[in-house]
Amino acid sequence: MNETPLGSLPAATVLDAIPEPTVIAEADSRRITGANDAAERLLGCSRDELCGRELLDLHPERTRTAHGEALTDDGRVERLVDGSPLEVERSDGERRRVVVATQRTEHDDQAYVVRRFEESLDRDRDRDRSREVIEAALEIGGIGVWEYDSSTDDFWWDDRAAELFGCRRPTADGLTTVFESVHPADRRTLRNELGQTIDCGVSIDLEFRIVAKAAETRWVRIQADPRHEAGDPRCVYGTVRDVTAQKERERELERNRERLQVLFDQSPNVIIVHGLDGTIYDVNEKHAKNLGYTREELLSMEVPDFEVGVDAETLRRRWAEMSIGDRHELVGVHRRKDGSTFPAEVWLNKLEIDGDERILAVSRDVSEREARERELARFRQAIEAAGHAIFLTDVDGTITYVNPAFEEITGYAAEEAIGERPSILNSGQMDTRYFQEQWSAILAGELWEEEIVNRRKSGDIYHAHQTIAPITDDGDVQEFVAIQTDVTERKEQERQLNTLDRVLRHNLRNELNVINGHAEVIQAMGTQTHVTHAERIVESATSLLETAEKGRKITSLLSEPARRKPVDVGVAVERAVSSVHDTEVDIRVSTPGEAIATATDRLEEAIEELVDNASRHADRSTPTLEIDITVDETVTVRIADDGPGIPEMERQILDETQTESDLSHGSGLGLWFVYWVVRRSGGRLSFEENDPRGSVVTIELERARSVE
Repeated sequence: MNETPLGSLPAATVLDAIPEPTVIAEADSRRITGANDAAERLLGCSRDELCGRELLDLHPERTRTAHGEALTDDGRVERLVDGSPLEVERSDGERRRVVVATQRTEHDDQAYVVRRFEESLDRDRDRDRSREVIEAALEIGGIGVWEYDSSTDDFWWDDRAAELFGCRRPTADGLTTVFESVHPADRRTLRNELGQTIDCGVSIDLEFRIVAKAAETRWVRIQADPRHEAGDPRCVYGTVRDVTAQKERERELERNRERLQVLFDQSPNVIIVHGLDGTIYDVNEKHAKNLGYTREELLSMEVPDFEVGVDAETLRRRWAEMSIGDRHELVGVHRRKDGSTFPAEVWLNKLEIDGDERILAVSRDVSEREARERELARFRQAIEAAGHAIFLTDVDGTITYVNPAFEEITGYAAEEAIGERPSILNSGQMDTRYFQEQWSAILAGELWEEEIVNRRKSGDIYHAHQTIAPITDDGDVQEFVAIQTDVTERKEQERQLNTLDRVLRHNLRNELNVINGHAEVIQAMGTQTHVTHAERIVESATSLLETAEKGRKITSLLSEPARRKPVDVGVAVERAVSSVHDTEVDIRVSTPGEAIATATDRLEEAIEELVDNASRHADRSTPTLEIDITVDETVTVRIADDGPGIPEMERQILDETQTESDLSHGSGLGLWFVYWVVRRSGGRLSFEENDPRGSVVTIELERARSVE
């Protein structure tokens, strides 16, 4: 296993190697104690200027209270409580939108806050993060001299030593005066060291605390050697110097090392320290977790063992070509222990640690980001290839994007439409109320779906089915997407069909009424044979009139939009039953308290058609008709009769594989009407034979929760 050089790695160096702007502050005072280069660039001031400031001072003054409420000591925050963006304020007054990640940690009873900032806009990844190794602190001069004679217990020191101990130069008190100045916790250690020197002749190199004037505690370092007389060490000569500042620096370095360890171990990014040959010296737990190895396993590996996106020779050449302080970026592919791989963004930093060149690599798994980018690319391709006109507007209604189909349908090129408002398509045929209701709905975050009459650039009128959907962020509407389907040709076909339907119904009704009139004359004046033929004529004419009326209903149904809404099926059944004229039929209805389904307005007519059909074709003296409504995940209407059953020819009219000639002899237009009502309601229609005779027709509809 390779030795970990983490203890010798300066905190600021690793902090600067992290690509995100990062600051460290004391948890209690919230005052900043450290920052990296990226934070300096983001905030526009040096780390010396940042140190000592409170964390909330980094944010605009008018929103500091809101920032204080939103930012906790643990977690990632993207917006304030009210949904507005987080911002930092640079020294020049410029504000930057950011995402803030905060982590709290403790060391030696001292709590710290580590805060990272991510700029919401695209960041310049090519920022220079190199930094020279922190210079070692110089030792403070000023050395005092002392001498101790063990045979006489005399202790002598010069003025400098006396000043350090905070007392006058002693005369005959010997070590007593010295030990009075030594911190009680260190007296035994000093006494033992002096004893070892006198008894065994060993040298002294010891640091301990003294309590000087005004109860001030200071650290001193003594170094001494014994002087031998007649083979026995009788006198000890030594020096003393104040090392309080040095001890303070050492404690600060230790605190920095602990902060570094926290950043290293708990960083959301992978951190690796390795040699120029790829030998791994240290990794954090994030890297071990990402790859599925233990930390010990990784410390016995080399970088090319898991980096498979760049060949080993290229990696080693790049590491060797870098200079101390250089920073490079590459996109690699990391291989997990189970063999799976993922793309990674890697920042390489070349450092000198304990005289050796090392690479500090910080990496991040970008598989989710690449997946989002691929998804967005596919989404854009789908929009570009769509046959519907699609355009985006901001909340003010200004067009920001149009797809090729928009250009083709409207006649406006993208550069002509972008920057304009959708009113360039206004035909003048839609009233003001329509647009007022539209804006009211979409600004409230609702979906708007209606047909609209627009005008092309050429001046031609066109009809479109338009859907407008708001795009929201944390509940706030950011922009709108509109989809238009050109239905001009369909509207023209509907107009022609309706015209033809009206003409045919008018002429057919008039001519059949003439036939009926002549047939009734023949019935009144002719022989029995003539009467029989006249009755057949009247019967056929009446049937044709009924067929024409059903055809009109189907034409009307297919011409109107299929608007679905919650419908009380129980009420629809009761109304349909009450409309049946044949009072000889025994109709039994079983319905729950509430049966709300999603259907069109024509559902009641469809049920009425089925009830009327079963009644008119009944062949028993007292026919029965049972209607059962059940509710679970769906709403089901089951209509069972004991009549002769539905002829196969009439059922075939619902078979979409039948040809026009096959259907021309069918008389089941009523069933066809029922079929289209159910289908346009999003339901399912089925038939089966009743036991022992008759038919069962079942309508299954999607369940709704309430009636509008």
